[in-house]
Amino acid sequence: MVNSSFDFRIMVIDDNPSIHHDFIKILSIDQNPSSDLDKLSLKLFNKKNGEEKEIILPHFEITTASQGQEGADIIEKAYKNNKRYALAFVDIRMPPGWDGIETIKHIWEIDKDIQIVICTAFSDYSWEDTISNLGKTDNLLILKKPFDSIAVRQLASALTKKWQLLQEARKHTASLKKEVRDRTISLQESLSLVKATLESSNDGILVINEVGEIIDYNKKLLLFWKLPEDYFEKNPKMTIKDLIHNLSDALINPDFFLKNFEKDTTDTLIDVIKFQDGRIFECFIQSQKLNDKAVGRVLNFHDITERDKFEKELEYQAKHDSLTGLPNRILLLDKIRNAIKKSEENHSYFALMFLDLDRFKLINDSLSHAVGDELLNVTADRLQGVMRGDDIVARLGGDEFVVVVNNLPDKAQAIVKAKQILEVFQEPFKISDRKVNVTASIGISLYPADGQTVDVLLRNADSAMYRAKELGANNFQFYTKDMNAHTLEKLEKETELHHAIANNELVLSYQPQYDLTQDKMVAVEALVRWNHPKKGILLPIDFIPLAEETGLIVSIGEWVLRTACRQNKKWQDEGLTPIRIGVNVTLQQFKQQNLVQLVKSVLDETQLSPEYLELELTENVIISSKEVMRTVSELKNLGITIAIDDFGTGYSSLSYLKRIPLDRLKIDSSFIQHIQSKADDDVIVRAVIAMAKSLDLEVLAEGVETEHQLNFLKKNNCGEIQGFYFSKPLNEEELKKILINP
Repeated sequence: MVNSSFDFRIMVIDDNPSIHHDFIKILSIDQNPSSDLDKLSLKLFNKKNGEEKEIILPHFEITTASQGQEGADIIEKAYKNNKRYALAFVDIRMPPGWDGIETIKHIWEIDKDIQIVICTAFSDYSWEDTISNLGKTDNLLILKKPFDSIAVRQLASALTKKWQLLQEARKHTASLKKEVRDRTISLQESLSLVKATLESSNDGILVINEVGEIIDYNKKLLLFWKLPEDYFEKNPKMTIKDLIHNLSDALINPDFFLKNFEKDTTDTLIDVIKFQDGRIFECFIQSQKLNDKAVGRVLNFHDITERDKFEKELEYQAKHDSLTGLPNRILLLDKIRNAIKKSEENHSYFALMFLDLDRFKLINDSLSHAVGDELLNVTADRLQGVMRGDDIVARLGGDEFVVVVNNLPDKAQAIVKAKQILEVFQEPFKISDRKVNVTASIGISLYPADGQTVDVLLRNADSAMYRAKELGANNFQFYTKDMNAHTLEKLEKETELHHAIANNELVLSYQPQYDLTQDKMVAVEALVRWNHPKKGILLPIDFIPLAEETGLIVSIGEWVLRTACRQNKKWQDEGLTPIRIGVNVTLQQFKQQNLVQLVKSVLDETQLSPEYLELELTENVIISSKEVMRTVSELKNLGITIAIDDFGTGYSSLSYLKRIPLDRLKIDSSFIQHIQSKADDDVIVRAVIAMAKSLDLEVLAEGVETEHQLNFLKKNNCGEIQGFYFSKPLNEEELKKILINP
């Protein structure tokens, strides 16, 4: 039954070839946590080498398949040749063929004994959904993505041993009918193996009988619950209720756990138990039957403390401004909706104040972005200092803040609060050893008089704020119905932007990107500018938001792509050193069905080889839909380089890095600016570099402005950099000089 060259046969069915590679690597015999990523994991989770016991793996013969039907066919052929598979890892999602559920059904039609591990993310099937599709079985476990190497090895070891035990038990059963003594010995051996299987689990396992008495457990459970080794031996008739009662001081809301546990159900229950010391365990409660009679339950406790902490951190980052820590637009909108709901219930009203710093761009341009960031942080602190308990202050982006003043008795109180906010700007800001005088303009809309929806309230407060600026800034204005100046201004600017495209007023600048290993320029990023006939050169921040809002970004994006490719080919035709040129692509462009064909058409038209074009997109673009991810794959197939721009500022599952074909990560400049001034940013930059290298991705750091930042990046093996330290964005002729004399 077992080939001499290996112990067990394992099938891995997943549509991602890198997953095949990961399983083969993880389940190889020699496994030592020596990679950079493993070392990083040890540091991040405060684990010391040797803290986890070494897992001695059997010899596995691992077969891989990219689709469910392919895997089932291989298993069937092996079954007929008496070379049965013991275990299969099956991905839950494998478009366009069978999904994981359908694949498992076919596998069990071939061999009902094969052990199955479903590899799934939290957004996929729940355990209840899986059971409803596949039926109750003990041949099935779920492995959550992203999975841990140790968990995979332990699952493989335990389940193949379990499968082996099942085969051996069947073989013994036929012969044990002859002699009672042999039957007893085999039974004892089987029980020993079952205990070994329990002990091999990385989870805490507790087995109880039908009346709730504890009849078995593993050592991991004692470790999880911080119990002495002889705890259950000294309490032989202890029940699960007794255990929870004895440990009630260490638990948070133990009664809730017991209430759910006492539910009269034969289904699998999933519960969470929390400890006062911050540890969190996910508990899977599986009913066990013998001849259709309930004989007990198996409780599986899985430590999710780090996972819960990580998810909360991600949620916080998604809803808070990374610079000031204030609520961002996402959280602000939720809070305004709640304010509307409460005001409706209490028949009260609130004020929404849209605040914008006066002449902030001048400070950024003259004193640097670092000074601007520090000013925004101090502003956030001052605003929070004058807020009441139920007031809200948030940062929308740039120098725009929003304050929500709840439970106002009358309009006069809104005036008092607005004056109080303006007063925080009367004292000069001490930034980088210099005093900076800054004022603010405030626009106010009142609920429900000035709007009954979030969008209307924000828009009207924004209009009032622009009116305050028109009146000389450093004041506040309430919204009035005749305030349409801002709307007219936006309409006029939109018309001008239409003319800019038609009249060839857009121009490109090119910022060099340097390879630190080769010590030379290897690429440029194309940056669009608007040569306004009256206002002069306008930066993207001055018109791109409007272009995205109006849909003009699609036309502008196409112009940038075609112009950048044509310019790059022109440099090459002039005999200059070939370099890669990067072009930013927005979400609106990806939503166009013809994007892949457009890029192919531009490359054909300009005769630029695909290897010299790089498309830069943000994390939020990638995860916006499965269609976008397919488009990225199609673009990659053209031979184009794909980069993630502003990496670290989006909110997503990092699993996309393994699911799509990427070439480079561009670390957002906000992390680079605070290197060695904020410890968190140092850790993030190091982590991104290490993670990228483990995934064979190149790394570029954006916004490098100082030698100190450069030295830090060199020390941590960052491959490429971009920023003012080496060069500002250049026009065509300026960059040409660099190409001539690199």
